[in-house]
Amino acid sequence: MDVVRKLILEKLADRQLSMKDASLKMGRAHSYLYQFLKKGLPRELHERDRITLAEVLSAPDAIVSPDELRGPSTVQPKRSYEKKSVPSRDGLVDLASHPTHHQSGPSARMVPNAELFGAMMDLPVFGTAQGGADGALIVSELAVDWVARPAVLLRVRDGYGMIIDGDSMSPAHKSGSTALVNPHLPPRMEDVCVFRKHDADGTVHALIKEYRGQTDSEWKVRQYNPPKDFKLKKSEWQVCHRTVGNYFA
Repeated sequence: MDVVRKLILEKLADRQLSMKDASLKMGRAHSYLYQFLKKGLPRELHERDRITLAEVLSAPDAIVSPDELRGPSTVQPKRSYEKKSVPSRDGLVDLASHPTHHQSGPSARMVPNAELFGAMMDLPVFGTAQGGADGALIVSELAVDWVARPAVLLRVRDGYGMIIDGDSMSPAHKSGSTALVNPHLPPRMEDVCVFRKHDADGTVHALIKEYRGQTDSEWKVRQYNPPKDFKLKKSEWQVCHRTVGNYFA
C-alpha cells in the first residue's frame, strides 16, 4: 500500500469515519474512497479532491495538508487464492478436509475445485466494508477482483463472489473468505444466504446469515457468532441470494 492510501486509512480511523461518509462529505459518490483505496481507481487524487479530503480528515490538533495527499499511487495487487484441498472423483472439494475449515454436520459443504475446470478468471468478486446499520456490510459498487469460476457457477448468469468481513458466520464463512453466490436458486432450510437491500442513493447493504424459513413479510435467519436467531423485514431486505460454496483466502 502506498503512503497516501496508508495516511488516508489512518486518518479515517482517527476520525472514526467510514469510507462512505468521507466520500459523501467530499461531494463524491458513496463508493469513491472505497474504489480509490481498495481498487486503485483513480490512480491519484485530483486537486479538488485532495483539498476537500484534507478538510474532511483534518482535526483541530492534527491538520492534514492537501500536499500530503499528492503523488502517484500504486494499484493494489489482485488477491491470490490458494486451493490445497484434494478433489473427490466428482470434482468437488470436501471442506471438512480443508486446513481452514473444521465444520461438520448438515451444514458442512462441498465446493467445486476451480483448478479442475481451467483458469477462467471471469467471476466478479465484490468487496465489502463495515459501516451499515445492525452489522450490515456495505457492498462495493463495482467488482474489486475476478477469480476462477467454479463448476457450480460455470453457466450461471449473474453469479458472483462476495468478500466476507467479520466472523458472525464462521466457520462456514470466515472473515476474508469469498462466498460464492447463485442469485437464482431459492433458499432452503439451513442454507447460508446473502440478504441484500438497496438504499435510495444506490448504496447496497448485505447480511450473510443462515436461512431458517420465511413468512409473507419476514425472513427468519440465524447467525453463528454469537449464536442468535432473528428476523429481517422483506420490505427492507428485498433480496435473498443462496451461497453455493466458499473460496478460503
